[in-house]
Amino acid sequence: MALAAELLSDPAGMTRSDMRSLLLIASALGQKDEYTHAHAYRVAYYAKRLALCAGLAVEDVMQVAMGGMLHDTGKLALSDTIFSNRKAALSREMLQEVYSHPLIGASMLRRISCPKAVFDAVLFHHERMDGSGYPFGIKGEAIPLSARIVSIADCFDAITTDRPYQKRKSCTSAILMLERVSGKRLDGDLVNLFIGEIRARGMATASS
Repeated sequence: MALAAELLSDPAGMTRSDMRSLLLIASALGQKDEYTHAHAYRVAYYAKRLALCAGLAVEDVMQVAMGGMLHDTGKLALSDTIFSNRKAALSREMLQEVYSHPLIGASMLRRISCPKAVFDAVLFHHERMDGSGYPFGIKGEAIPLSARIVSIADCFDAITTDRPYQKRKSCTSAILMLERVSGKRLDGDLVNLFIGEIRARGMATASS
């Protein structure tokens, strides 16, 4: 995809070898689950756009995009039962498995030369501003910026795409849902920037 080529041409402060290693991990998600792979690229695309709106330096923007692409890396370790699930409600055991994926993903990245912003996005993207997230229950600005950006991109794409147990919602509905949790689950200032960006430039396309 276009973003992968861009990351290789401008590897965000990493060697091209390290960037290739990270992209191989992202590609492995495609072999595990087609939706999760496509979702990773869309999250990276939205995260990059939001990072630009937030005024981050170019290298930092690309690191946030890489964090978006790798945010679900830990799902490589999940059982096939999780991916084949067609019900919105998971069993307690399955939920515990899903909740472990940020920790697993971060553990995988520790073996590679990886910028802190990328690592933080993977480990903390399910933390929430009010402390209701996981795996640590941290809140507010204690959540690293890259994770707060990726969290918004992740939520928006999850709402606006078809999943095995949930039909996509419209862009308008997704914006309303983001506004509803702004300042509670998601960073309010970043949500406002993201909504403005989506209204101005639209949603991801197949060529994004």
